[in-house]
Amino acid sequence: AYDGVFYRLSIATFGWQHGINGGDGYNNNLISYTPLNQRFEIQTDIPIMTSTPGASGSGSETNFGDFTISPRIMLSESKNVTQLFSLAFRTPTGDVFNGNHVASIGPKYQFWANSWKGLVVRGGAGFEIPYSGDITRSGARSFFETNLAVGYYFTPHDYTPVGDLVGYVSTTIRQPIDNRGTSSNTFVTLTPGFRTHVGNNWYLLGAVEVPVTSPTPYDYQVQAGIMKVY
Repeated sequence: AYDGVFYRLSIATFGWQHGINGGDGYNNNLISYTPLNQRFEIQTDIPIMTSTPGASGSGSETNFGDFTISPRIMLSESKNVTQLFSLAFRTPTGDVFNGNHVASIGPKYQFWANSWKGLVVRGGAGFEIPYSGDITRSGARSFFETNLAVGYYFTPHDYTPVGDLVGYVSTTIRQPIDNRGTSSNTFVTLTPGFRTHVGNNWYLLGAVEVPVTSPTPYDYQVQAGIMKVY
């Protein structure tokens, strides 16, 4: 889900994609949020490992991915609603074999809202526009994307190891807006997931992303993360 709020934390994630090119793919990322003041922060995404099979489903390669840095500006903030603008700069540090080695820019509007008890709604919309690197060979597309996630807090923060237990469902819609592909079908995914505080500001996260439109680049993706709030 889109963030919609400022954080001071780092999260290590692991993802397993089933059915990509007839095989399985893996990824491991380290994401950090560093606020510089109340209105400005930096997000860094370090793709430590990206592993995918070749077009025939065999001959997998594991490489470093495309590093991304995102300045984030708080547009407005109140007790119940926040809005921010994020501008992601993707750099071509990865390998084209894994669909990387692409430079792109990604402006996004994000929001977060909590107007009733433990119910939280977050989401937003934005673009990703490749402009350099191995755009053709990697299969990179320019696209418009929107996200909406609804979650509910079931427990208080100090109920470890199930503190701040949140269940949610996130919906993402992605629409290609260029003519570089043979088709421009809309891609939609549903992602049910959870987050829980296990103590001392450490959190566990898990989710399963399922494409609900076709054709699909993979059958489903299982995601897990461990997070530390500073």
